[in-house]
Amino acid sequence: MRTCRWDFISENRAGFGVQRICPVLQVLRSGYYQWLAGVRTCTVRQAAEDELVAEISEVHTAHKGTYGGRRVHAELRS
Repeated sequence: MRTCRWDFISENRAGFGVQRICPVLQVLRSGYYQWLAGVRTCTVRQAAEDELVAEISEVHTAHKGTYGGRRVHAELRS
C-alpha cells in the first residue's frame, strides 16, 4: 500500500508539490525522499548488474560455451 502512495507522490509532485501531497496522504516527506533515494540506488545497481551479465555472456559465447564459472571469472578479472 505504501509503495502506491510513493508512486502517486512521484507522479503528481510537479503539479502539487511534495509538501502539499504528503500531509494529505498522511506520510512524512522524509519517508518519501528515503524511498526515492532507494529507487535510484536500485536502478544504478540493476544497470551495473545488467552490464556484468552482458560481459559474462560475451566471454561464454566467445569461447563457444566451453568456459565454466571459474574460467569466466578468471577471464573477467584479467
